[in-house]
Amino acid sequence: MRRIVFLSIALISLACAARAATRPHYGGTLRVAMQSAPMSLEVPAASSPTDYWNLSRLLSLFADPLVTIDPAGHAHPALALAWQSDSTARHWQFTLQHGVKFHDGSPASPATIAQILTTLHPDWNIRPGTSASDSLTIDTENPAPDLLAELALPRNLILKRNAAGVPIGTGPFRVTSLQTGQSLKLAANEESWSGRPFVDAIEIEFGKSLRDQAVALELGRTDIIEAPPQSATASSRSTTTSLPVELMALVFSPNSKAQDVRLRQAIALSIDRKPIQSVLLKGAAEPTAALLPNWMTGYTAAFSTQPNVPRAKTLLAESRSPTLTLAPLTLSYDPRDPQSQLIAERIALNAREAGIAISVSLSAAEDLRLVRIALPTPDPALALSEAAPHLALAAPLLRSNSVEDLYQAEHALLDDYKVIPLFHLPIASAASPRVHNWQPDQLGRWNLADVWLEPSRTEGSQLTTTLPQASRLEARQQPRPEAPQ
Repeated sequence: MRRIVFLSIALISLACAARAATRPHYGGTLRVAMQSAPMSLEVPAASSPTDYWNLSRLLSLFADPLVTIDPAGHAHPALALAWQSDSTARHWQFTLQHGVKFHDGSPASPATIAQILTTLHPDWNIRPGTSASDSLTIDTENPAPDLLAELALPRNLILKRNAAGVPIGTGPFRVTSLQTGQSLKLAANEESWSGRPFVDAIEIEFGKSLRDQAVALELGRTDIIEAPPQSATASSRSTTTSLPVELMALVFSPNSKAQDVRLRQAIALSIDRKPIQSVLLKGAAEPTAALLPNWMTGYTAAFSTQPNVPRAKTLLAESRSPTLTLAPLTLSYDPRDPQSQLIAERIALNAREAGIAISVSLSAAEDLRLVRIALPTPDPALALSEAAPHLALAAPLLRSNSVEDLYQAEHALLDDYKVIPLFHLPIASAASPRVHNWQPDQLGRWNLADVWLEPSRTEGSQLTTTLPQASRLEARQQPRPEAPQ
């Protein structure tokens, strides 16, 4: 009889532990590895779109925008609850969240937010509402129909800095330690307006190659890593991918020997994208000859990706550089990308079949470069404007937000073949089995505030630290442990 009682108690304990393990759980430190190694937590003016993207993922952990934008281009509330504009799109009024505080305890008042945004946009007229009003008004000289998309960009996060230069935001985590180029430590913001995060802390290691990240995840030394898109084709339940939000392209340098547009067009026509997609990228890419992905615009089929070697040979013969045998073009690539050298060598092989000599090298002065850039917004017009300068292209001439004008503007940017788009790729990441509610959004953004960690066996019996399935806003009303010291 006693054995039966003990067995029943054991079964009940195991059931309670199993039930607790499947519920959101407060506590623990989330370990993250990243390839980039930022020297500061401030976006430099000359940063590349990829560096900008990597840094924006960090900034979004401890700072909030006024609004966010989903892949369909719809705006959603963040620090702003509601907004409206007049018919000219020059006058915008925002209703802000009430009672939001920065990590230093100071209020995120309309006046403070107005001051931060005015520093970023001195050409805007930004005014807070009255002292009794949680409102903010933005007036622009010209119509600004894409103002919400602009406010959702990472550079417009509501962020200030203390005397030591440490960033102070209103986000779910606060900065506790930064070793430039090495690591970043964050702690949960107990008073987060969107609800306390489930994990107590996040530790981020910088400068880890994709291979080192994968090994660390396999050995259980880290919890969340970046991953090459082609890894998602393997049967790994932990790997998630975004929509195709990265552009892989060839960019000609200003001093390139390929000054004749016919030569650049010949190179574009020589490239066979299909073998690269199927073999080197394992199907995890969309061949393209457009800058913007099809899910943004719907018109990328109008840009042909088909190779045409006979036409390439004709253009080469007509150009001023018919052979380039004495001085071949130099193609460089990003050595941090494990596939980029193989892709560059395949492109060079395609070009040689058309009679164009290209040498793949990291040491010689480059004539063209294989690059990958992340598009920082799902708004197509703004994405085109943001990407153009980083591809050494002129600002697009956009007369309106219509699809027709967008197509014409993009077509004009590609007319001289200074940039040859190749593929659109998703952003991939992976998580360890102990990470729960790991749900990066369709744009590849990490929502680490909603992640919770598998409790240990001893923690599993402490049901006071677990929660039913609920949003973090609902979780604010639930008991939670003391803040970590």
